[in-house]
Parts: sequence; structure tokens; C-alpha cells
Amino acid sequence: MSQRETTHAERVTIVERRLANETLQVIAADMGFNYYTVRKWWRIYRRESWQGLEPKAKGPPQVGHLGKFSPLVKYVTLRLKRQHPGWGVDKLLLELERRSSLEGQRLPKRSTVAAYLAKFSKRLRRSRRLLTRRPKTTCAKAQEPHQCWQMDFKGEEVVGGCRAVVMPLMVCDEASGAPLGGVIHEVQAKGRRTGLSQRSVQGDLRWVFSKWGLPDAIRTDRDPLFVGCARLQWPGTLQLWLAGLGIRPIVNRAYRPTDNAIVERNNRTWGEHVLLGQSYQLVEQVQHETDQSFADRREYLPSRNVGCNGLPPARAFPTLNVPRRPFAVEQETTMFDLKRVDEYLSQWEWRRKVDRTGRISLADRNHAVGKAYKGQVVKIHFDPRTREFVCSHVDGHEITRLTLSQVSQEYILGTAQIDPDLGG
Repeated sequence: MSQRETTHAERVTIVERRLANETLQVIAADMGFNYYTVRKWWRIYRRESWQGLEPKAKGPPQVGHLGKFSPLVKYVTLRLKRQHPGWGVDKLLLELERRSSLEGQRLPKRSTVAAYLAKFSKRLRRSRRLLTRRPKTTCAKAQEPHQCWQMDFKGEEVVGGCRAVVMPLMVCDEASGAPLGGVIHEVQAKGRRTGLSQRSVQGDLRWVFSKWGLPDAIRTDRDPLFVGCARLQWPGTLQLWLAGLGIRPIVNRAYRPTDNAIVERNNRTWGEHVLLGQSYQLVEQVQHETDQSFADRREYLPSRNVGCNGLPPARAFPTLNVPRRPFAVEQETTMFDLKRVDEYLSQWEWRRKVDRTGRISLADRNHAVGKAYKGQVVKIHFDPRTREFVCSHVDGHEITRLTLSQVSQEYILGTAQIDPDLGG
């Protein structure tokens, strides 16, 4: 196992896992540490409690590693390692010997180079993401219409004729496989989604809800336009909105397009039925043809979906045209329940590292915690009683409370937009 300096977050994780009765050997193997490193921090915790894990201020050594060698040797060693992070100590020493600029210079031993680079481990290695506890989103496949919808953006497509680049938002029913809505968005170019935001998706869904009612759940991939942050470090505005409407947001597993198999197949069929070999002068014509194609597939064309048995979805599932919960835009404020949002947020727990100015980042904004905690990891959870985010030390004592406008009803509904739609 490689030996490197541990961060405060890693020390906390070691102790928490040991308190959960995991063995030191398992923890060391899973986190990539030497067994004795894990044992050391566990013993420090038992001796000094959580305070023993906190970062200690370090003064510069009078003569550090490579201190007796030419400054050029230190410079070249660190530069080579940063340029080639995969090189080991032996490879670095070989390259040092080959450098004409170091000809005649005394070179260090292998152990000295390793100790020197260990001081820069935080800068040289990729930082690990802090843990975020999120609501579990797994669920069984829907058996009835509108139990669950699948939603996805079709990749950018060039329209024959007008040469416009479009990016359709597709919504399909999971049980019947029926395409419920396809909203055509024109973008500037492939790979440029300027103008699209979570508010755009929110507006599209209002149109789909008005026609089909509210589903029990909506399944999406990790597109930031759906989840706010692809790393799922913060629930996006869209997820909070769905939760407030009583719709369970389900986020697929990473790199598993099969979780959204219905809508992925729909994307391909849409391209074949609407775009392939066709020419349009206006994007509006693409929208009209999309609406007609979806209606034909729901009402008249046989479906390969398992539950349809070769029938059109509307015939195989007569309740497809019956909303489970009717929706009207003018009634949205009444149907939206902030208590559902609070319940959803209370299932999250965040961990953030306090920077040197005593701040943490949450919901894409910086918040003061206190310089006394710089370099440490703090935990944040949502208190539904006060609608505040409680920031706590790892030992459990409360540090401060934060109030975020991004979780207010006015902001989520977009009736009092304070800032552009947030990522994460």
C-alpha cells in the first residue's frame, strides 16, 4: 500500500467506519492506506477523541528533504512529477540522470525523493469527493400508466433543409412505453446548449403535466439540467419542484443508459420517423411532425413494448389517457406542498471542507463557518422545523445555521427568481 498524508475527511471516515464495526484491515484495503496508518488514527481518536483528527499547523523544517541538494534538483523533480503523475520514483530518478541540466549534480537516493514528494501529496494526487448522503432512488419497474415516466434529452441533431441544430426533450411512460411529449429546442451548435436550463425543463414539464397529469415518479439520467449537479452534491431546483408536487425524482445509476431503456429507444425511433431522410424549412415543422408521430405511435401503431403484446399503447393500457392526478398551471401553487420539499431535503446530508477563509460551499454559494474550523470537514443537514441547514462539527456539536433562498417556495416555482438557475 502507498503511504501518503491523510486528510481530515479521510481520518473522519476511518473513525466512522471503525465505529460501525468494520475492521481496520477492511478499511485500509478499501481506502488504499497502509494498515498501520489506519490503526494510528484510530488510536489517536480513542486517545484524543475527534480533536485529535484535526489538522495541525506545521512550521517549515529547517532542512527539509532534498535540502542538501541543489535547488535545481528539487525543481526538476517536482516539475517532472507534476507533468507525469503516473511516474514512480524509479522512473523519476532515471529521468533525472538523463537531464543535461543536472549533469554533474549530486542526485538523491530513492527514499529521499519519495519523502520529498510525499510533502506535496495533496497537490499531486486527485482529491477525493466528500461523501454526500442522498435519498435512495431505486424502485421496481412501473406496472401501470403514469406510475413512472422516463425523461431524457436526445443528443443534438442537425435538421435537414434548414440545417438547424435541435435538442429534443423526450418524456415517455415506463409501463406502456408510450411517448407522451417531445419538446424541440433549437441550440446554437453541437455541444453548445446555451439557453437551456432547469427552468426550460420546468416549463416543458408544465406543458406535459397539463396534458397527462402528474405521475408518481420521474426517472432521469444525471444530466445537470435534470439533477442540478452531475456529481449529485446538491438537489437541483427541478428535483425540489418535483418533490413539492408529490413526484418522486429517481436518478439513474452512473453510466447505465439501460435504466432509461424506454426513452432511449424512443430517441432512436423519433430520429427514424421524424428526421431521417426528411427536409424542413422551419423548426416549428419539426415540432408539428414530432407531435403527430407521437400521437400515431400511441393510438395506432403496434408497440414492441412487453406489456403491449403488439397493440398500440393506448389500446393495451386504456388508463393511459386517464390522468392519475390532473394538473393545471393556474392551480400549481395550490398543488405544491413545501412540506414535501422539506421531507425530501431532510434525507440529505452533506460534508464540506472549510477553506482557509473559514467558508464552505453549499448550493453553489459560499457560507461563513469560522476560521477556527479551517481545513476541517463539517457535516450539514436540513432541519425541517426551522427550514435551516445545520452545520455541525464531526463530534456532533452545532457550529452554525444557514438559511438558503434556493429552497423557498417562490424560488422553486420561479415566481421570485433570485439568481439564474443553480447547478450544484
